[in-house]
Amino acid sequence: YKTEDGLPLNSVHSSYRDKNGSLWFGTTGSGVIRYDGNSFKTYSAAQGLASNVVISILEDRRGNLWFGTLSGVSCYDGNSFTNYSTSDGLAGNNVRCMLEDKQGSFWFGTGRGISQLVKYPNGQVHIQTYTTNDGLPHNDVLSILEDKHGNLWVGTVTYTIEQGLAHNHVRCLAEDKKGNIWFGTWGGGVSCLDSNRRQFTTYTEVHGLANNAVRSMLVYSGFVLWFGTMGGGVSRLDNKQKSFTNYSEKHG
Repeated sequence: YKTEDGLPLNSVHSSYRDKNGSLWFGTTGSGVIRYDGNSFKTYSAAQGLASNVVISILEDRRGNLWFGTLSGVSCYDGNSFTNYSTSDGLAGNNVRCMLEDKQGSFWFGTGRGISQLVKYPNGQVHIQTYTTNDGLPHNDVLSILEDKHGNLWVGTVTYTIEQGLAHNHVRCLAEDKKGNIWFGTWGGGVSCLDSNRRQFTTYTEVHGLANNAVRSMLVYSGFVLWFGTMGGGVSRLDNKQKSFTNYSEKHG
């Protein structure tokens, strides 16, 4: 979809499909846009969104939508926005990634560390921030993942090229059904850390990946993964056959 199809802005930073099937698009200056299958609706700072630059999107188990922006995080309950920023205890206002863990806590990765937000039954909210002072290897957090054992993986530079990671700049994380952890990097392709946490396997353009700058990934099934790249389109990896199929503008 482009502006000629009704999309208010062509510059989209993030996208998300909610439980009802609506598509949400975070833009780089026009707020967030919802497409319900028939029409587009825009939510911006005028309606209470923290910022019109939306970097990340998350739907929680209650159906609320969370938007990570350049000015903190916004929670939309279907009627109004509730915003949290550094003045409330958030590590930084540049919220690049978000996660709701199995316990119902929310985690926000920023350029200044990672924050945990806990909502109590009485409505009170507590935000705890972790930085390099608390043992975080780097304050620049780009991705967060909770694995099946309840461990949190934070994409910074904990695992580095010295341990076999393709690149130190990790943009996204995913876990497959075997417990392998996948790292999408910005310039080094994709690395897979085996479930025993002993060995990395890296896939790059040489192996068929569309582009070595990987922005997003999705585990579609036990053996199929999708990678969104910067400028190369989308790559589909058949992990059984170890082969890539790439899709770009020329495929529609």
